[in-house]
Amino acid sequence: MNDSIDVAHLRNHGWLRVEQAVPAELCARLVAVLQSEFGLAAKDPHSWPAASGGLRDLVPIWGHQTQWDIRQHPRFHRIWATLWGTDALWVSLDSCRFTPPRRPGDAAPYPLHWDHDPCDDERQMLQGVLALTDTTANQGGFRCVPSLYRDPEARPAAPVIDDGGDENWFCEAAGHDIVPVPAQAGDLIVWDWRLPHGNSANLSARPRLAFYVSMFPAGGDEWLGQAPIESWRSGRCVPLWRGRPGYDRIEPWPPARLTPLGRRLLGLDPW
Repeated sequence: MNDSIDVAHLRNHGWLRVEQAVPAELCARLVAVLQSEFGLAAKDPHSWPAASGGLRDLVPIWGHQTQWDIRQHPRFHRIWATLWGTDALWVSLDSCRFTPPRRPGDAAPYPLHWDHDPCDDERQMLQGVLALTDTTANQGGFRCVPSLYRDPEARPAAPVIDDGGDENWFCEAAGHDIVPVPAQAGDLIVWDWRLPHGNSANLSARPRLAFYVSMFPAGGDEWLGQAPIESWRSGRCVPLWRGRPGYDRIEPWPPARLTPLGRRLLGLDPW
């Protein structure tokens, strides 16, 4: 365990930034893949998508070797093991985000929200996002409302149902401080699922590049153990994400090479 990780800050404020969770070099390799495979060059505005906002900023990549090199990095696992109090963890197979500077006509950032029913106190979940490049407070990065994390009475009793039938747990943050969290390449931001959060508008001149990745105790629902393994073998993303634009495809690269730690994080080998 690593006693430099401020678990108390996560417990008291609902979020935590861990500096240099992985070497910046690993982040740079993933950034290079986003350019070579998707044409997304951080320094070339001509390569940026014509429209951005919401799900359009998510890049459909989930099983590349450079992503697994981050997931199975020993320090990265130690951070999550410290937060959960156990080494026996599985890892999510999430994707990346590329958010260019905001332009006229772009969709507004998704409102501050909870990803799940915030009144379900039996749920245990930590979420995470890794900065792939340096991200300033006005660059479209993570923001949150810690005062509402500490106020169960402010949580909505029911979701807003959109036209597609999805539940949306929006946050009314008027009168509360909204905290932007800048990060350097390689920094990990972790938050408790009961913390209202969201991405800010990118008002800078540079895109934001990030990688969503989380770990959670092994041995949960069966699909958590089997769907990632099948995704690793087949190159298709887990069924949960296949409705997103560009996600119902097979990745063109072979299954990533896994270390003994990576095999346990995927669920191939037992802890």
